[in-house]
Amino acid sequence: MIQYSPHIDEDEEEIEGVELTRTELVFQQMHARGRHWPRAIGVVEIITGIILTVLGVFEVFILPLIESKDGDELIIFNKGNCYGVGLLAGATMVITGSTGVRATLSKRDTTVLRFFNLTILSLIVYAGLTLFLIVAYANGWTAPDQYQPGSYMGEVHVFVTIFTVMGLLFALTGFVQYFDVICCGAIPLWVQWIRCFCGCFYRRPERLSLEASLREEFSSNNNPI
Repeated sequence: MIQYSPHIDEDEEEIEGVELTRTELVFQQMHARGRHWPRAIGVVEIITGIILTVLGVFEVFILPLIESKDGDELIIFNKGNCYGVGLLAGATMVITGSTGVRATLSKRDTTVLRFFNLTILSLIVYAGLTLFLIVAYANGWTAPDQYQPGSYMGEVHVFVTIFTVMGLLFALTGFVQYFDVICCGAIPLWVQWIRCFCGCFYRRPERLSLEASLREEFSSNNNPI
């Protein structure tokens, strides 16, 4: 008895292995920089953001409440705490890190693009906040003589500054790590911006229904060679 073994073309196997969706291609490029990199940078950003948020809450709410003698100024937004810069820095970093972890888990185009957008936004925000802190130190807003005797506001603000600079480094690292993926990869971000803000120049293709998509697929596959 002759057994028939179907012949599988090696070229076909190679083509099937190479064919990837757009999202899979992006994640291949992301994971090429480290297997757990997207999740790792997201977790680090979340931890840094939580610490900054706690320090910001101490500067704006808790320390004024503890150190207030007459019950006034229970919430402080002034030059001494740089107008609550820790709260803004912490919230921005937590949102960006959470989106990075979510992008790693879901692997959807929209989540990946959201992570890229927030990475750029956090880099801009942290660069501005760092410059603002430098100006504050240069003008003496946070000098020790600007606080009440025995106040811990100055020490807390030093930690806010340290973690803000660390957050800037993390945001810069994330941007540099994915620069080619963001700007030149399978999902160029500038193309998505054009599609979003210039809808009059770029018309989005309409989604096909299931029946129409099946009809189009079978009609294209049955075309004679």
